[in-house]
Amino acid sequence: MLFSSSKLGHIGQILSTGAVWEIGTSAFTPPTANEIEVFVHVFIQVVVGIVTVVATVRKMFQRPETVVKLPAVGAVVAPAVPPAAAPVELAPNDSARVAD
Repeated sequence: MLFSSSKLGHIGQILSTGAVWEIGTSAFTPPTANEIEVFVHVFIQVVVGIVTVVATVRKMFQRPETVVKLPAVGAVVAPAVPPAAAPVELAPNDSARVAD
């Protein structure tokens, strides 16, 4: 089958024959409900992992967006608000003092 004349080929032939035997004998028995459930859970986890890796790689190679500044035509711009002054505290004799 493989390279039976070499040591590696002989070991490979033994392992492949054993794998074919295992697949051939267990492939004809239908899976149980528990095996199907486990397979579906593993499949979903693999799909989520692949999607996560692909999204991460796409985000990593994404170029920054170029911002196009258009003139504001007819836009209402609010006037600038000056900074608030320090609060004024009135003394009992009504003279204005700036609070610290």
